[in-house]
Amino acid sequence: MAKDAGLRTLAVTDHDTVAGVPEALEAGREFGVEVVPGIELSTTVERGEIHMVGLWVDHTSPELLDMTSRMQGGRDAAARQMVENLRAMGMEKLSWERVRELAGEASIGRPAIARAMLEQGYIEKFEDAFTSEYLANGGKAYVARHKLLPEDAVRLIHKAGGVAVLAHPTFTHDLPRALATLRRAGLDGMEVYYTDYTPATRITLRKLAKVYGLLPGGGSDYHGVPSMEQAPLGAHYVPPFVLDGLRSRWQRRQAAA
Repeated sequence: MAKDAGLRTLAVTDHDTVAGVPEALEAGREFGVEVVPGIELSTTVERGEIHMVGLWVDHTSPELLDMTSRMQGGRDAAARQMVENLRAMGMEKLSWERVRELAGEASIGRPAIARAMLEQGYIEKFEDAFTSEYLANGGKAYVARHKLLPEDAVRLIHKAGGVAVLAHPTFTHDLPRALATLRRAGLDGMEVYYTDYTPATRITLRKLAKVYGLLPGGGSDYHGVPSMEQAPLGAHYVPPFVLDGLRSRWQRRQAAA
């Protein structure tokens, strides 16, 4: 898909797992697309959560694999309980076995549950699952899972040889305060070019990144779920200087190590 879309570089950043990275690297070599090995770590804060993207991580890092294993165990348990909560709310056709099938080899999380809800006709579209009525953070069926602190996620990414980028920063409560804390922990960048960001939002975020000495990042956050309303892969332009800046930071980290 990336090759057909004319993309030269693709970062694979699955939630709390690097299990898909080896296959992606092999496919990248086959199709002539540079694949950046990555991960998107779920972290917990006082209000909501923060997602931290790691780019050019060593997907064989023992520390990273140990943490993702622990996170996956908590993720599976939370997902199973969310299915039970939805069944108790009247969605009796939902089954854990079907949710696991829909997840395939990926992490079992809310997207697989949402697809099962859609399949059974309990919701009209994929996004309807992520409301306060069902699976949104704090929603009636939501169950929290084990997560890292954002600062610990930055340090873990660095230990795995990668660069740490704050994902979709406009979702972060009290962003300036969070950036100050994360910068002290060594945060490298934050997303400026992101799905649905207006030109005005990008300008504001570029200025904020400059204030805190952060590199601009970017991406489509494409999930590859056919039933999910989202722009096609490659539809959101990320200027080449964004990749160049992040790559240079990674190379300097590698040289220093």
